[in-house]
Amino acid sequence: MSAFREHGALIAIGGAILYTIGLNPQRLSSSSEARFPAHAIPAGMSYQKTGLGERTLHIEATTMPHVFGGMDAFAILTAHHQAQNTIPLIRLKGNYFGQSSGLCVIQTLETDEEKLHPFDGIGRQIDISIGLIMLPSIASLFGRGSFLRIGDLT
Repeated sequence: MSAFREHGALIAIGGAILYTIGLNPQRLSSSSEARFPAHAIPAGMSYQKTGLGERTLHIEATTMPHVFGGMDAFAILTAHHQAQNTIPLIRLKGNYFGQSSGLCVIQTLETDEEKLHPFDGIGRQIDISIGLIMLPSIASLFGRGSFLRIGDLT
């Protein structure tokens, strides 16, 4: 439970919302690749574009749960990860404007707890690392049973 009101939402991953106060995103890094196999020809090399490869997004977030809360968002992320759900990723911008980044799955979820609290054994500071695989837009045509309904895990 947080001593502060949750405000300043920054990122929504499925039902988990990362706030300014709460589970706070500290760093985002993304990567993508395009495939260009090379073929030797008499004039040199010829490259053929064969499509895009994997697009990933890596989010580092931190919280001090005894002061800021944020463990509810971590529990939702853990549930999405264990169920291997296909979930939407929304980057929230100024003036409460949200930009849909598409569908994703949580590939990796890592935690690092420091200075365990003597009463409940939870770290006073928890750093969380979330590795997302961004799915191509055509993925919405397949795997319909893995999507969440409104109200699931919120």
